[in-house]
Amino acid sequence: MALVLHGAVVWDGVHPEPRSGLVVLVEGDRIVDVRPADRFSPRDHQVIDLSGAFLMPGLIDMHVHLVWSGGSDPANVVASEGEQLTVIRAVENARAELEAGITTVRDLGGNWDIPLSVARAIERGYVCGPRVVACGQTIIMTGGHDPFWGIASDGPQAVLHAVRRQISLGARVIKVAATGGVYGRPEGEEVGQSELTEEELAVAAREAHRFGLRVAAHAIGADGIGNAVRAGVDTIEHGIYLTEELVAEMAARGTALCPTLLIYRTIAENRSGTIPAYAVHKARQAADAHQQSFRMALDAGIPIVAGTDAGSPDTPHPSLVAELELMCEYGMAPDQALASATRVAADVLGLGATLGTLEPGKRADLLVVDGNPLEELGQLRRVRCVLRSGALVSASS
Repeated sequence: MALVLHGAVVWDGVHPEPRSGLVVLVEGDRIVDVRPADRFSPRDHQVIDLSGAFLMPGLIDMHVHLVWSGGSDPANVVASEGEQLTVIRAVENARAELEAGITTVRDLGGNWDIPLSVARAIERGYVCGPRVVACGQTIIMTGGHDPFWGIASDGPQAVLHAVRRQISLGARVIKVAATGGVYGRPEGEEVGQSELTEEELAVAAREAHRFGLRVAAHAIGADGIGNAVRAGVDTIEHGIYLTEELVAEMAARGTALCPTLLIYRTIAENRSGTIPAYAVHKARQAADAHQQSFRMALDAGIPIVAGTDAGSPDTPHPSLVAELELMCEYGMAPDQALASATRVAADVLGLGATLGTLEPGKRADLLVVDGNPLEELGQLRRVRCVLRSGALVSASS
């Protein structure tokens, strides 16, 4: 029996303005029609009345860590709890993301390749969660960023082997560390220090692309960002120290930016008072540059996608609405913010043919909220129901 969603204001992610007076017809896992309500006959259909609600494509968070707790020192939690408890935590985090209307996540790092197993479990229907596009572990240099789940790879041949290893395990995206980071090693890791070389990054990009996978580069400092962009990666994660020259090269190559604004402000503010001091110090150094870089990329028209680093210090699952609000605070329009977490994100994932907009032929990943987020993004927290591949997975009482 087909499912008909009736009575909502519809924002399809294609047209700039939402529209009223439409019904959305879902059969199986697909949207099969979007038509005026006066051209619809309810015979042999299950009708869901969404009067007063706002219907839109399901959200996409382009940077999460399902294994992490979102507490003040999540890497330490994983180390103390071990693999089995961490699997359970990752499954629960996935469920929380989906129930908030986030129907797809890109997981960019997890201990023991746990996100790859969680992705398979969700696909097979063993557990409930969003579509998970996961890298498993990160390819890093010896002593590099992401030590908790990094595959130490020194030299092009070692990087090639690491990429092939992740592909063989079922990775759907490859993650590389082009620079140091804020939260990682208490000593021996600088935010702006380049890590994997341009040659090593280029090997990773070529091999991943040969197998149809995209590459995300953790890249904060300008030198490492430049290495990653020239190497041909698909997304720059964080991109705190962009320059005009780097922005121009990203625009020319079509390289996308996933800025993850919220996590760095959160660490810098340290409202809980319990985030490791070394990370707070580094985040505070980077705060002003991050806002400037985001604005530079926005003005240049670079594809920007929303990612939260959810699971990281004091950033729980989910945190996407807060990220979108911060993007708007830094200069993005609300419709651009919603697009960054729907249509643009799907395109950058390489899944734009099936996800990201509410159109016939697309997967029925849908979010229904009680108010218009184009007027106030906080309305995204007022979830009425969520559909994932046509199945109703969450509904308010």
